[in-house]
Amino acid sequence: MDLNEANVQAIFNRCIAKEGTPEDQCFNSILFSRLRGYSPDAERIVVFDRENFLANKKCIQYLYGQLKNVHAGNKTLQINEAFLTYSGTYWTTNKGVLLEFLYLGAAVTDYQFVRIFDSKTNSTKLNTDIITPTLSPKDPAFPAWWEVHKGEWEE
Repeated sequence: MDLNEANVQAIFNRCIAKEGTPEDQCFNSILFSRLRGYSPDAERIVVFDRENFLANKKCIQYLYGQLKNVHAGNKTLQINEAFLTYSGTYWTTNKGVLLEFLYLGAAVTDYQFVRIFDSKTNSTKLNTDIITPTLSPKDPAFPAWWEVHKGEWEE
């Protein structure tokens, strides 16, 4: 799966809790907490449907693997760096879509890919224990890479 706006929005829309989703089947995602120095206006809670999120977890993880910082081995991510893929190109310039991607990554589960942002550094920690570099299927190097790594991603 290629890290792009359409794929991120599709996954976000599948995972977001719908009206009537039982509370015990939901979990929250927060990026900018008052406890980490952000204003109360910046603190938003996004609620995801647990079952739908878990069904899409591997896709989210795969997309996070295409970030430039993951390929560079960086454990931190500044908000402006999250726009960039490993090839140095912008996968989006839309802040709303970027936030959807980051909220998916910060969902409070056993599979949290990013932590809450810190206002002092305007950065977050990447969970590099579970995020590994991946390639876009559009990358010319993808077929050879996939032959080596497909066992990690196929179920």
